[in-house]
Amino acid sequence: MTARGGMAAMAALLVSMGAAVADERAGQGEGKAAQCVACHGIRGLAPNPTFPHLAGQNAAYLEIQLRYFRAGERYHPLMTPIAETLSDQDIDELAAYYSELQPQSEAP
Repeated sequence: MTARGGMAAMAALLVSMGAAVADERAGQGEGKAAQCVACHGIRGLAPNPTFPHLAGQNAAYLEIQLRYFRAGERYHPLMTPIAETLSDQDIDELAAYYSELQPQSEAP
């Protein structure tokens, strides 16, 4: 195997491992999302237009916003107290879960 072939194989392995970690985080996030359903709906589709849909959102964006709520840099009377209870791992897992959901054109 050439050096280039070995590098390509290593890169493919790392991508595969990264996908497995993301899938595991999303799986963990699904259980933690139960506290989000009242406002953001089942599978991230908010039943009320005053709350955002989370399905299909970018994971990094969701992580940033949750950390802002948790730190008090962003405030909402319902969201801030919930975010204050989340660990970094909780935030990562919730963001992974919602980012992997398929958004729909209309909430149910």
